[in-house]
Amino acid sequence: MSKKKLAVVGAFVLGGILLFGVGLFLIGDRRMLFADTVDVYAEFAQIAGLEKGAKVRVAGLDAGEVETIHVPTSPSAKFRVKMRVRQELRPLLRLDSLASIQNDGLVGNKFIQIEPGTEQSPAVPDRGTIQSREPFDLGSMLQKMNESIDLVTTTIRDVKGGVDEALTAVSATANDAQLLIADIGSELRDITASGKKVAADLQTVIAGVRAGRGSLGKLVNDDALYTRVTTIADQAGKAMANLREATEDAKAAVADFRGDKGPIKGVTGDLQQSLASARETFADLAEASEALKHNFFFRGFFNKRGYFDLDDVTADQYRAGALESKERRVLRVWVSHEVLFDVDPNGALQLTDDGKRRLDSAMGAFLRYPRNSPFVVEGYAGGLTTDERFRDSRHQAQLVRDYLIGRYPLNPSNVAVMPLGPDAPGSPTGDKWNGVGLAMFVEK
Repeated sequence: MSKKKLAVVGAFVLGGILLFGVGLFLIGDRRMLFADTVDVYAEFAQIAGLEKGAKVRVAGLDAGEVETIHVPTSPSAKFRVKMRVRQELRPLLRLDSLASIQNDGLVGNKFIQIEPGTEQSPAVPDRGTIQSREPFDLGSMLQKMNESIDLVTTTIRDVKGGVDEALTAVSATANDAQLLIADIGSELRDITASGKKVAADLQTVIAGVRAGRGSLGKLVNDDALYTRVTTIADQAGKAMANLREATEDAKAAVADFRGDKGPIKGVTGDLQQSLASARETFADLAEASEALKHNFFFRGFFNKRGYFDLDDVTADQYRAGALESKERRVLRVWVSHEVLFDVDPNGALQLTDDGKRRLDSAMGAFLRYPRNSPFVVEGYAGGLTTDERFRDSRHQAQLVRDYLIGRYPLNPSNVAVMPLGPDAPGSPTGDKWNGVGLAMFVEK
């Protein structure tokens, strides 16, 4: 083979290798083989046709791909989707970020859309799990629409039958009413005639009473009978006077019974002495319980818990780390006053709907830990005086605590409020904060 042909063949081979390398580089770049990535997870009850290698977008920007889809081990479990996301987009991923499965167009390929979280929420750790929203299924919606239309048709049919029956009943009632009026007419005439007869008889009776005939006539016209009735009334008055005198004697007897020399005084004194003894016994029992907490054999149990009683921990002790230990660390989420509260028409502070949703989002970081973990709602508020700062910060923390205990399976004895005023080292705004801090003390 001549040198010219050898040069042509060599150039062709080198060009092919170069094209292969460029194509391999483009494929690797699309699969982010040469970029720094972070792994995050999301869980879905159904994946709606999502496939391995599908795109992942953060705030609409292509950010990675689906690496693995783990199949659930039971019907109640969920699909666990592993995603690779470019490292430079990691500041947008927070614990309250929301992942959803969407269509690329009307009937296009499936991809995962991740909405950025809020500034107050902590960043998602490597291989962490973010919240998810179940995908929208057009087929399920059409099925529900068909079921709704069938239900409406059945309801209309039933209502039509009920209306027909009601009209029939109304017509029958009208006919019965006409017959009843016709029957009552004759009876009304008979009643009118009887009424006239009764009126005539009553006039005859009254005339006889006035003339003194009969027992009632004698009672009305006999003066001796009136005298006897007056005598009976006087005797009844004397009996009432005797009864009042007996009542006064009974009151005096009761006063003597309850007096200083009466038997009831001694019983009351014994009862008061018994109550005082009971209070002293319970006080001794409380002191014995407190001593038991510091006993050599039992104090290890309480030290492992990291606290004795949340209600007994003061603000200074709390700031000094009373709830932290070698085995326990604190997880904290900050929520500002502007997000949580507003004022109702009566001027009282209340939680807003946005504030409740923000608390629900923040609780996603804590519900994975045991229910007996100490949970503290820290209240932060400014004010001109110390009592105003204490009152406002405690009121804000109490509103949040009542909402969380009513909504989530928390142990109320392990959930406390801690009014801390405006000082909040480590808060998103520096050393001051207005709002609350949700703090859970969990094992390291």
